[in-house]
Order: sequence, then C-alpha cells, then structure tokens
Amino acid sequence: MYRLRFFSVVATLFFSLAVCSTTQAAARAYVSVTGNDANPCTYTSPCRLFQHAHDVVDAGGEVIALTSGAYGTLTITKNVTISGVGVSAVASPFSTESAITIATAGITVVLRSISIRAFGAGTGGFGINVTSVGNLHVEDCVISGFADHGINVNLTADGSYIFIKDTITRNNGGSGIEITTSTGTVRASIDNCRSERNALYGFTASNNSRVTISRSIASGNSTSGFYSVGNGPSTTELSCEKCVSSSNLNGFDAFAFSGGAATIRVSHSTATNNTSNGFLQGAAGVFNTLGNNLVRGNTGMDTNGTITPIMLQ
Repeated sequence: MYRLRFFSVVATLFFSLAVCSTTQAAARAYVSVTGNDANPCTYTSPCRLFQHAHDVVDAGGEVIALTSGAYGTLTITKNVTISGVGVSAVASPFSTESAITIATAGITVVLRSISIRAFGAGTGGFGINVTSVGNLHVEDCVISGFADHGINVNLTADGSYIFIKDTITRNNGGSGIEITTSTGTVRASIDNCRSERNALYGFTASNNSRVTISRSIASGNSTSGFYSVGNGPSTTELSCEKCVSSSNLNGFDAFAFSGGAATIRVSHSTATNNTSNGFLQGAAGVFNTLGNNLVRGNTGMDTNGTITPIMLQ
C-alpha cells in the first residue's frame, strides 16, 4: 500500500512539472500563417497571431514571424521585441481600431521590420498608437493606409523617448508621424525616414515635444512636410538636418498660437516644388536656419515670414 501511494505521489508530481514546463513563458515566441494559437509558440510548433505570442513570451523576450502573412492587431503591455525580419509580416486591423497599441508606462518596445497596414479606405484608427511608454524603437517598418496618423505618439506622462529609423509612413488620413505629450516632455529622434502622400503633415512635432529629424524626406503631403506647432502654454522644438521637403503645401513650417511656443531649426536641407512656401514662419513661430539650405522652386514663396539665421558654433 505504501509503495503504491509513493508511486502515485511521484507520478502526480511528474505530471505537474510537465504541465508547467509546457505552459511557462519563453524568451522567444514564434508565429506563422500555418500556426495555431493552441500551440506552444515554439519554432517547430508556432502560434498564429502576434497577440497570443506576445501574451506567452517572457517580458523582455522576442516575438518572431517565420512566414509572410497577416498577424492581426496587437496591444503591447510589457518589454518586448516584435520582429518580421526576412519575411513580410503584417499587423493589420479590419475595422476602426489601431493596428498596434502601446499604453503601459515604463516599458521598452522594439518594432522591427513590420508592415503595418490598413485594408480598405478608412480602415483602422492609427497604425501605431502610443499613449504611454518608456522607450519605443521603430525600425525598418512601413505604415500605410490608416484613417488617422501612421504613428501617433500622444503621451500623458513625462520622460519617454521615441526612436524611429529607416521607416516609411504613407497614404494615411492624418499625419505620417506625430509626436506630442500633454504632461512634461517627450523626446524623439527620427532618422532616414520617408513620409509620403499623407492627408495632413509629413512629420509633426507638437506640444511639449523635442524632436530631431535627420536624413529624412517628406513629399506629397497635403499640408507641411516638416511642422513644429505649439498650443499654449506648451513649447515645441523641432530640429531638421539633411532633410528634403518637396511637393507638399509648405516645406518647413513653425506655428504657435494661444500663448504657445514653437521653434524649428533647419540645416543642410532642401525645400523645393512645394505649392505654397518653402520656409514658413507662421503666427508666433520661430524659424531658425543655419543659412546653408537650398530653398528654391517653390510655387508661392521660397521664404515667408521672419527666417532667422543662426551662427555656426
């Protein structure tokens, strides 16, 4: 009797450990269009959707797409990397929701080589919608076709950092990229990006943001290519280095109202073939130039307002 009871206890313990080992999170989770969310999200037995893989992977882990295809929408709540390197991995809504939502303070998120796409006119809210985060890295992504901004960073707390590089935002119903916060300051660095044919602005630095954009192109947007705007009592600073703004309404634009402050600084950049102004210093905005830019061939005026030269340091 004792021996049977002993073996029964051992068998129960072994079974419990086996169950835990199959359900515990892992450093990597894999998705495939042939996968199933009932699977353990391993390389040989991948799951189907980004959301399920995110939910089972360790905090600080990585979700990896193995095959090309659509992987649904995603709400991110922990430190994680979402990677589609080597395949065409698509995050996509089929209604008015955003494709990727981030609303958790203090986390670090990496989005790498993901196609974020809305299917059908007016589909989707934002491509990437960020209301709270610690650090966000967007690398080598394409965001297109959304009813609102391609990347919307609209924070409610101080101290976040946004890094966007090698990324395209195009054909969105709002701006390509908009950076703003209602509390404190948000800092963003944007490098080697394109913003094309968006219904509003190409790149927008808005209330209480400090944004640096380098080696980037805004073209075919319905309003300004690069836009610094401050609504009182907020202050905004946008610095543009080696950028090109063409075939927009305005090339580079600073505008402030209701007691706000907005500054744009432009160096080694080109504004050409815009249908209104190349450089525009709008109401209460501050426009600084290093004096080494090419501003020619704009249909309205090459420069409009007070364009203030600044000295080389």
